[in-house]
Amino acid sequence: MDSQQIRVTLYKNTQSPTEGADMLVSRSISKADMLARCSATFGFTATKVYNKTGTLLNSFEGLADGAALYVSRGEAFQVKKSTGSEQRAGSKRWMLTMLGAAAVGKSAITLRYVNNRFVKDYDPTIEDFYQKAAQVDGETANLSILDTAGMEDYESLIDHWIDKKEAFILVFSVQLPETMQRLRDFHDKILHRYEMKDQRSPVVVIAANKIDVPERYVSTEQAKQLAAELNVPLFEVSAQSNTNIEEMFAYIIRELRKKWAPAGKPQPHKHKCELL
Repeated sequence: MDSQQIRVTLYKNTQSPTEGADMLVSRSISKADMLARCSATFGFTATKVYNKTGTLLNSFEGLADGAALYVSRGEAFQVKKSTGSEQRAGSKRWMLTMLGAAAVGKSAITLRYVNNRFVKDYDPTIEDFYQKAAQVDGETANLSILDTAGMEDYESLIDHWIDKKEAFILVFSVQLPETMQRLRDFHDKILHRYEMKDQRSPVVVIAANKIDVPERYVSTEQAKQLAAELNVPLFEVSAQSNTNIEEMFAYIIRELRKKWAPAGKPQPHKHKCELL
């Protein structure tokens, strides 16, 4: 893994950019290579890249992780400056990572939530970014979801997947008992990286996936025991039948709002959510 690699979010250079595209790049990437990747992302010939203040970028050495970039066909910077209230309402984007062994359904859960479709056969990749502007309790929440590989070959990337994230979903399959045991390792790495008593420590939940299948080898009680041991909420879910997917992400968003709310700001009414 390139130590200079960072995550950026690309937006079209319009007055009010909406959907962005997350991309991993090296700070040492050349301008030509960056423009080529921007062109491939948006399907037009990109000739300029601006940062959030409207500065034209010819080098990317100074970019911070999570930077927003605005891609232009050649026109001047178009992005309308938001008011303070608009920035508070919509600028925060939370990063969430899916962690789990191979074949537990991390990608199926992600794609069900982001696109509301079930993908049974998915070609595993090292990592993929997805975005979701979710409506929860009448407010928009912006999520970037990092879907990760589960193969042993990528153990060296786990620290990278865990760093600088606000939430984690630890996924196992109720068909594969050994995948539940893997969650202890992932949870230990999260504990090693974050001070979990901190106000803005990450939100962590367990997803017991594939509960719709007849061949179930991990019981609800066993899953509850692990959740109690790790002191995290448990959601029994199915990407195929779309069971508890929305509820799980809504819970995470509500918890993130509580952690990141400005001091003294009242929280929206919370729908009661009974955890397993």
